[in-house]
Amino acid sequence: MLWLTLLGFVLLAGAWAATAHHADILGWLSGSQSSLTGWVAVWPVAAAMVYVLVVTVGKVTPFPGGFLLMFTGGFLFGPGLGAVLSAVGSAFSAVMIAALGRRLFHQPIHRHWGARLAPVTPAVTANGFHFILAARLFPLVPAWAVNVVPVIFPIPLNRVLLATFLGLLPLSFVVATLGHQVSSIAAAGEVALRDVLTPQLLLALAALAALALLAPLLRSRGARS
Repeated sequence: MLWLTLLGFVLLAGAWAATAHHADILGWLSGSQSSLTGWVAVWPVAAAMVYVLVVTVGKVTPFPGGFLLMFTGGFLFGPGLGAVLSAVGSAFSAVMIAALGRRLFHQPIHRHWGARLAPVTPAVTANGFHFILAARLFPLVPAWAVNVVPVIFPIPLNRVLLATFLGLLPLSFVVATLGHQVSSIAAAGEVALRDVLTPQLLLALAALAALALLAPLLRSRGARS
């Protein structure tokens, strides 16, 4: 339990530092982009592994740099591979948050709200993959809210991993494509996620999210009939 507490403090410290020095981090990336692209060209596998690790740790903290991470992935690895690596790191991060949250908060949550959660636990657990997939597909759903779901409910971690990966892949590809098309990482500071989330893109992602919820809805209707 001590190491989990220490890990929590480290992650919070990292979140504060990343938030306070967001502009400095972007400046460092911009100033080092020639070295980064050269390193990726010489050591592609090692660079991909380091990038996934950075995304994993970056998404564990409340660091508001998901857009920058996806953008940088496209700049360094191209739209396809960059999107996949970003989604993989995010999926690992979601599993880490779920595992750590269950260890630290599962018992206190169910001690205080177990009676209220009991009626919905079977349905949420059985359909957890579809719920997480739909929430990840639609980017207006806060990531922290989605991360809390597998902490409260015993959704298998392999389903959390797969749902997060598939759910974040479309948006990751869009942002990675944008990163691949620019000549400088500094351009990430000039483009915000709200500029990427056009009504057309949001409508398409909402349609995919609705499709993800279709299976549990049909299952629920079949059980009632």
